[in-house]
Amino acid sequence: MTNSTERIKHLTGYLRQMRLPVMAERLVDLYGDSTASHGSTLDILEDIVSEEYQARRHNTIQRNLKLAKLTQPHAHIQDIDYSPARRINQETIHQLSTCQFITNNRHVIIQGATGTGKSYLTNALCRYVIEEGYTARYIRMYDLLSELSAADIEDRLPSYLKKISKLDVLVIDDFLLTPTTEHEQKYLMEVFELRSRHRSLILSSQMETGEWHKKLGGGAIADAILDRAISNSYHIYIYGESLRMKSGTIPAD
Repeated sequence: MTNSTERIKHLTGYLRQMRLPVMAERLVDLYGDSTASHGSTLDILEDIVSEEYQARRHNTIQRNLKLAKLTQPHAHIQDIDYSPARRINQETIHQLSTCQFITNNRHVIIQGATGTGKSYLTNALCRYVIEEGYTARYIRMYDLLSELSAADIEDRLPSYLKKISKLDVLVIDDFLLTPTTEHEQKYLMEVFELRSRHRSLILSSQMETGEWHKKLGGGAIADAILDRAISNSYHIYIYGESLRMKSGTIPAD
């Protein structure tokens, strides 16, 4: 018994040094209960490895959700309102839930009038892909441009662009609500060029895509950004009345 206790002590010590604390605790639980049936070696390995994996996966998801900076962290695609008046294509949402748009480097464009729930849907999609094991960041366009400008002034624009280029999904809400300056257009061009190569974007806007060109200055940079944004994208248009006006409580966009 003493020999077994010492062996467990050494094993759990090794596991903790290897940063496998859940496996260590589970091993102690298994052998600390004299009434428990230990099963085969494979059963024990499956038990402790599964618990370590699930704990790590949960911690990773929670960390990535925090880093995503969602404005509606409890939004979920299972709670999307498919009322007929909204005319949201459930098949498109189903296709997005496979996350193949990420592996196929496709974008998602969500449009609709103010208050129709675009921000809820973008938050829900962002949360969903994180729960599926991907990394994502939710940011409003005003804040994105502010961060890009600050990074440029502080001579760290390349590192900032590199950081956001590594995200599996970048969500830009309130896309092109206002006209952009020449500097802002160049910033966006850098972002879209990086994302169009290997990563996905989710763009949410109350403006029609036909208006985007003018908001981007109407020149060659606008052409280049729109080509990267619109081609090979899923499109979702939300119709209906403002959810804010109907309920006064739903935090739509």
